[in-house]
Amino acid sequence: MILTHPILFLSIITLLCGTALGLQTGATAANVSDGGHGMDEEALSQISEKLQAIVDSGQSSGMVSLVARNGEIASINAVGWHVWSKEPMEATAVFRCASMSKPFVAASIMMLVDEGKLQLDDLVEDHIPEFKGQKVDTVNRYQVRFRGARSSDGLPTAQHPLTIRTLLNHTDGLPVTRSTKAAKTIKGRALACAKNPLMWEPGSRVLYGGEGLHVAAYLVEKYSGLPYTEFVQTRILDSLGMKSTWFTYKDIPEDRRLPGHRKRKDSWEPFFKGDPKIGGSGHYFAVDAGLYSTAGDMFLWHQMFLNGGEYSGVRLLSEKSVREMTRNQTGDAQLDEEMKNFVWGLTWKVVHEPEGITAGLSKGSFGKGGAGNSIWADPSTKTLYIVMQNISGGDHTLGMQAVLKTAGAALTALAETGFATDSEAYRNGLAFLLETLQPDGS
Repeated sequence: MILTHPILFLSIITLLCGTALGLQTGATAANVSDGGHGMDEEALSQISEKLQAIVDSGQSSGMVSLVARNGEIASINAVGWHVWSKEPMEATAVFRCASMSKPFVAASIMMLVDEGKLQLDDLVEDHIPEFKGQKVDTVNRYQVRFRGARSSDGLPTAQHPLTIRTLLNHTDGLPVTRSTKAAKTIKGRALACAKNPLMWEPGSRVLYGGEGLHVAAYLVEKYSGLPYTEFVQTRILDSLGMKSTWFTYKDIPEDRRLPGHRKRKDSWEPFFKGDPKIGGSGHYFAVDAGLYSTAGDMFLWHQMFLNGGEYSGVRLLSEKSVREMTRNQTGDAQLDEEMKNFVWGLTWKVVHEPEGITAGLSKGSFGKGGAGNSIWADPSTKTLYIVMQNISGGDHTLGMQAVLKTAGAALTALAETGFATDSEAYRNGLAFLLETLQPDGS
């Protein structure tokens, strides 16, 4: 089985490389040569073969990978199926981002911090008075998470009230309940949170997936004067040229919509999941899980952080805000066992002790995953690793493991040879390549 990208896509890659590209059995690969990334091409060329082997073993239905270094795309690969046994995967496929949507909330808040409208250690009650005097449930600490609104009578007042920082580092202690999920707007959900007692003192424990991000999104709306989605669209997506990122499934061009795939015995079956209903049963955008995007757009988003808050001359965040988002923000807070090698930044997962599947990363690398996707940005090596897939079943970790190991070999070869280049023509070609990964050029 040989998969092929559109001729234009291959022509652009060939132009950038200055050499002909070969199509490998079971996958298409595009490895950009002679660019500023300076990675070893022979090592990078093995990525598609290793990813295709994972598909062939039944552990994934299909993937798109992207490796970049020094802000330059070094490798793009598409393997497996867009629709199982019918349509081959393309590099322009649009994936459900799921929890990779969360850092957009934190970035939106930090943009307002940069503008002086908010501070991370502001008390939430100073901006949303309904949170003043919020109680702490010291009796049913875990059970309250999934209950309806519960009386705060007789419970103690929080000694450490919610701050904007605790909304973003998963230490808010706000329970997800029937009352919060019944809200019809982001503002309504935030105000419903204020009526529920906290599960613990904010900042003392970590629980992934609480209500803090909905409260933060309401603050974005309140201080920007825009609906949350409009803020993200105009201030982030448009600014970075992220033309292939959407808020709803129906807005994605039909030929680029990727159905999720679930494992059934020895095969995969596509299924339509539609927009996440985490947010108000579909009444409003799910700020913590609702985006759809491509590997190309995720490159732009993450490279902005590796660049210290700017991309292609457009600054979204101050360098200070980027450092805040990507450093340890959980301190001595009690973490889950599965987080033993990680800490939380502001919505980002941050590598604290590289080992196991993150052994190929440096301490301080940050990233996010969701719905099978996985992305890591390593500031020490200035390298970005992206694996996009939407699967339920199989082993979603294998793709990233293969990319990290293989790209790591490319970095090792770089260190041994001292190879590095800087080509203005390459950079111009890269801009043209990214344009072809957008809707009008796909």
